[in-house]
Amino acid sequence: MNKLFLTLNILLIVLLGILQAKESFYSTQSHPFLNIINGVSTECVMHKFYTSSGWTRIDGEVGRNGIDGLYYKKKDHIIKEVLVAESKWNTSRLGLSGKGKTVKQMSQEWVLRTLRRLQKYKPIPEYASILKLVKNGQYRARLFRMKPVGENGIQIIIYKIRNKGAKAFDKIMETKLHPININAPRNSFERGIIKTYNDCRKKYLHRYLPGISKSGIDRLMRDNYLQPGDICNVCQ
Repeated sequence: MNKLFLTLNILLIVLLGILQAKESFYSTQSHPFLNIINGVSTECVMHKFYTSSGWTRIDGEVGRNGIDGLYYKKKDHIIKEVLVAESKWNTSRLGLSGKGKTVKQMSQEWVLRTLRRLQKYKPIPEYASILKLVKNGQYRARLFRMKPVGENGIQIIIYKIRNKGAKAFDKIMETKLHPININAPRNSFERGIIKTYNDCRKKYLHRYLPGISKSGIDRLMRDNYLQPGDICNVCQ
C-alpha cells in the first residue's frame, strides 16, 4: 500500500512538473513568436485593404526584409501609380538601417535602396518601372497602423508619408477608421477585415505554436490582442 502511495505521489509530482514546464515554455518562448504573429497579421489586413481598393500587389520583400506593401496601378498596360506601405502593429516604430543606422525606414532613400536590392535578387519586370517613378518622387507612401482597442476591438489608422528630401519626411494622419469589434463586425467591409485578420493569425499560430489545440485557437480568435498570458490560458 505504501509503495503504491509513493508511486502515485511520484507520478503526481512528475505530472505537475510537466504542466509547469509547459506553462513556462508558452509564457517565455511564445513572446517572440507572438510579435511575429501580430505583425504579420497586420500586414495581411493591409494587403486586404489595398487590394480591395484596386491596387495590385507585387512582392516587396527578400526573406523577411524589405517593403511590407508594394502596390501599383496600370493604365494601358503601363504602371502609372505606385504605393509603398509599411504595416505596424500597435506601438511598433519605423526602424533605421544602413551604415551607422542613418537611413530611416520609409524615407525615399530607404525605398530606393530596398527596390534596388529587390531588382538584384528577384528579376521581376515591374521593378524597373516602379523604381523610375520612385526616383522621380511620383509615388505614394503610407504607414498602415493597426492597434487593439478595449477588449474586443481593432482600429486601423493610416498616415501619409510626405517626403522632405531623400532622408526625412513628415507623418500626417490621413485615415482613422472606426474601431471594429472582432466578435461583431457591422458590415461586409468589417467582416472581410476580421476574416483576413483571423485567418492569418490561425495560420501562424499553427506554424509557430503547434501545441495549441483547435479549441484553444478558436478561443484565441475571440481576443483582439494575443499576449503570452493568453497562450498560457489555452494550454492549461
